[in-house]
Amino acid sequence: MKRKRIAIVSVVLGLSLVLGLALFLVGTPPQIIGQNPSFDPTAAEEEGYWYSRYNLGNLVMRSGLGGTFMPSPEMIGQMVKMADADPTDGDTAMPPQNAALLDSVYASGDPHYITKFNADDFGTQRWDANTFDKTVTARAMGWTIMKETEWAKQFHVDDHFGTPTNNFGAQWRFVGLVLNAEAKMQAQYAINNLMNEDGLFADSNGTLDWKAQWVLLEAFTDLGSLQKADAVPHSDTNRYADPQAGAMFSMKANGLFDALTDRQPADGEELSLAIQSLVWYATYADDLARQNAALSRVLSFGDQLISLTGGDATQRAFRIRGLIEAYRVSDHSRFLISAASEFRALSSEYSTYTGIFKDQSTYRIDDVATILGAINSLKLFAGNDVDQDRVEQVFTGFYESAVNLSGLQQSVPPKTVAKGEFEQGHPDIYYGYPGISYPPMAGGKYGVAPVFASEVRFDGSKWTVTDSRFDSAGAMHASNEFIWFHNDEVNGFPQPAIKCG
Repeated sequence: MKRKRIAIVSVVLGLSLVLGLALFLVGTPPQIIGQNPSFDPTAAEEEGYWYSRYNLGNLVMRSGLGGTFMPSPEMIGQMVKMADADPTDGDTAMPPQNAALLDSVYASGDPHYITKFNADDFGTQRWDANTFDKTVTARAMGWTIMKETEWAKQFHVDDHFGTPTNNFGAQWRFVGLVLNAEAKMQAQYAINNLMNEDGLFADSNGTLDWKAQWVLLEAFTDLGSLQKADAVPHSDTNRYADPQAGAMFSMKANGLFDALTDRQPADGEELSLAIQSLVWYATYADDLARQNAALSRVLSFGDQLISLTGGDATQRAFRIRGLIEAYRVSDHSRFLISAASEFRALSSEYSTYTGIFKDQSTYRIDDVATILGAINSLKLFAGNDVDQDRVEQVFTGFYESAVNLSGLQQSVPPKTVAKGEFEQGHPDIYYGYPGISYPPMAGGKYGVAPVFASEVRFDGSKWTVTDSRFDSAGAMHASNEFIWFHNDEVNGFPQPAIKCG
């Protein structure tokens, strides 16, 4: 009897091993090195929201990484009143202590703090000016203006941050007004100091970056449309309305569009950026002829993207992002078919063990922005033309690996810092990945700001931060793509009123 029981147990164990192996082979991938079991697609989307907010707020209010300005006390007082109609309700906006608001944005800097950190004093959160590359680049200005405009919209979502008559959210409604003011100051700076006689925008060192022109076209379009609108999405009002400024910025967008009329993008990256920008411009252009001209170029540039092949993960992601935009505004299936083909090639290079792509071991922050932005666009608009389960897997795994495990996000503040109490009710992993240090303990004598590094590299077994500096253009590009994970509130995929051809 004993021998029979042993035989039965042996058979059961054998079947279990076979079944386990079968499950592994058909659908149970190995875990990413260092993966947190609680990290899922929702965690990636929510962290993206907060990382976007941390990076923007630290750049444009704390770091000093650019030319600074201080609004008059009268202007600050007016913004406080606009944010809070009832200062006696227990929820009043308080201007931050020693903020460093930017009217221009420098190219890069070391985000280590230079004095002991105090969460309530923005003056203790400055970075070392001796480390700054003080070149004011058109690309950094464009992505930052765009980011401030998009977060200003987020802080105007009534269901999230309330209205001036509510007894919560006043601080963040005030921050939205400040961000809008900064975006307008930076746009004016670019017009006054970077625009040349051809209507294009050179960096402060004289370099003309063609890709930056498309970014600025998008930024002027977005900012101008926000100032002109009577209401913003998810609200019946618009605290930012300034029709005169809106008309000026829209006019500059028209001028830049005209200056780019004969520009043929040089590569897949520029084609993609051009398509994205032209979709924004076509959505808000002030006449039908301009809309049609912009959308005609979207079709042409989209067809050029279809003809491109090969390249690493970032190059494929640029093509996906542009192709999805061309598909969205045209409904021409050839663009979606090509985007799906590009994703299959991208997916074939993705490793479920490392969370990254086999054909690319080094990732700059701009690469991460591009890849996650492209995959997000597939999640939102590609439907069943791609394997959505695989899209989610690549999105979540690449985010966890390249953003969190890599050290790209260099620190995260505690859950209770830089947030309203009404925003703190979600799982901790939504606000920052477990194991990432708080800013004062993140390195050096005084710590490191909660911002992105410029570059990370995976050597086959471990990650290394190969450039810990803050790259303004890349970080703001990523911050835009990250907030657009939540396009139900802040929509980074505008829809023109007319379709392409």
